[in-house]
Amino acid sequence: MNWSRVKLAAAAWIACAACRDVTTIGAEHLPDANVADAGVQDASISDASGTDASALDAADDDAAADATIFHGPYIEAEDGTLSEFVVEDSAEASGGRTLLAPNVFSDAMPGTARATYAFELAETGDYILWGRVYAPDIHANRFWLQIDGGTWTKWRISAGEVWFWDDVHDDTNYGTPLTFTLAAGLHELVIANAGPRARLDRLYFTKDSDQPPGNDTPCRPPHTVELGGECVPSCGLLMGTACGPVDCMGLAPLPAYDCDVCCQP
Repeated sequence: MNWSRVKLAAAAWIACAACRDVTTIGAEHLPDANVADAGVQDASISDASGTDASALDAADDDAAADATIFHGPYIEAEDGTLSEFVVEDSAEASGGRTLLAPNVFSDAMPGTARATYAFELAETGDYILWGRVYAPDIHANRFWLQIDGGTWTKWRISAGEVWFWDDVHDDTNYGTPLTFTLAAGLHELVIANAGPRARLDRLYFTKDSDQPPGNDTPCRPPHTVELGGECVPSCGLLMGTACGPVDCMGLAPLPAYDCDVCCQP
């Protein structure tokens, strides 16, 4: 763990008498949920630093010192300490606002935009992170994230014109949520941009494999996503190998949410 960042965040918390309500995430906040175990992959956080440049690390340290303090089990994405991310109004987002990534690609490494969050855990354990996201196409569908200065993870989400909850997983390893082994106490989450104009509404940490309370995600992302009131399969689920009318010339088109035309030779 990058203790310098955590200490800076802790100092800011102690110094601000009006900011005593730190997000406390523990068993007492987590409702019972009869959800099948999703088969969790271990991704314990190490003390290794991130892979980006030292100048960006310094910017992260500054952000940690001023990190917004939250209360309750949820974290509103737009209420973090932001750099280059913008806040956009959205009638379908929690609180009517959402976090919007800049209109640039950054697939090879975390982009320069940052959203930083300080949170406190009541118990040591293995945690899963969920996010409520909107990814209208196959480009605006990913973020980078890092906890306590550990390894950066590219979180690629389903494409579809609907808000939905998705667990954090490694790139396209859908269905296998990452677990973060974290001690009780103060921690730091940093999100960076990857896909252009990807949107993030809320975040939720949970132990075990339960889902965020009030999860109203229909269908089975990323395999199916609701469009027009129906659960529409993805091109991948339909075993399609190409997208677009030119690519699919002479082949039977298949309906899919992530391609105008999905086809199979």
